[in-house]
Amino acid sequence: MNDLIATADAQLGLITAAQLSEIGVPTSTTSRRRAGGMWTRVLPGVHLVDGGRPTRQQRLLAALLYAGPGSMLTGTASCRIYGFRSLRLQEVADDEPERPEPVHVLITHERRRLSTGYVRIERTHRLPAEPVRRQQFTMAPLPRAVSDAARRLPRASDAIALVTEAVQRGWADAGELADELREGPTRGSAYLRQAVAAVKLGAHSAPEADLARLLEADGVPHVIYNATLVTGSGEFIAIADAWLDDVGVALEVDSVEHHAVGAGFERTIRRNSRYARSGVTVVTLLPTDIWNSPNRVMREVATARTTALARPRPDVHVSHLSSPSSGHRAWPWGA
Repeated sequence: MNDLIATADAQLGLITAAQLSEIGVPTSTTSRRRAGGMWTRVLPGVHLVDGGRPTRQQRLLAALLYAGPGSMLTGTASCRIYGFRSLRLQEVADDEPERPEPVHVLITHERRRLSTGYVRIERTHRLPAEPVRRQQFTMAPLPRAVSDAARRLPRASDAIALVTEAVQRGWADAGELADELREGPTRGSAYLRQAVAAVKLGAHSAPEADLARLLEADGVPHVIYNATLVTGSGEFIAIADAWLDDVGVALEVDSVEHHAVGAGFERTIRRNSRYARSGVTVVTLLPTDIWNSPNRVMREVATARTTALARPRPDVHVSHLSSPSSGHRAWPWGA
């Protein structure tokens, strides 16, 4: 009994049928304790010895115990452990024990293990050689986990938010994610492909990525994303979400969440004042407008370009190209 308790304590209160057999606990004992409500069967061959409903952490470890040696978590479960803040990854109801969040687990292609309950088993020829250990969990490296998650998210905006967060926080770069896109399965990769394309353009958020797609599709020329702008004398103005370099127009995606209250509101006001002093026309866009009224957004951009062409271009330029442009060469003014 001491061996049973020690094993379960080391595994968040969980124990497997194979471990029980090694300890010498008869199958009849396991059945009796389950029938009496003393133990909870979490997955086939995986039991919670304290009974009751498993927590999220216990469900994750149970998935690994069920999948067996060499298995590793990937997808959204791993991304949450890594610390991603993408909103929709946190919308998981732990108070729905009958419908727990699916947990994606990788195993080698040679092994035979079926998906069951909330566990989604993927047999793969590309099992990462160097898994990551966090807390009590074995996980795929972050670029793989992000890519696997993006292939299964329900909306393109969710995948873009996840991928851009990974790049912005320095946890992965666009090259690593592009490698995963190229080497991984084609099925379900459409949203991941959009997200990787967005970060390659220089988008720092899902709304910026959506704006970049609109500008690219409309053929707007000389766009530089996340451009650091300075005056002719070198004074900092702003980092524009998108800068139309030939006409000197800035496009800013200002969300209510980050720009309408508190310090974010103050920074936005000061930024707009610097734009005004420098003679830069600013088109302020809401994420909801980009998503729900893309035609109107492009009309606003076209109107701003037409108006800007009728006046001298402001003495403003990009101090450096820290992010890729849309593929067009920056406007060759004042060089």
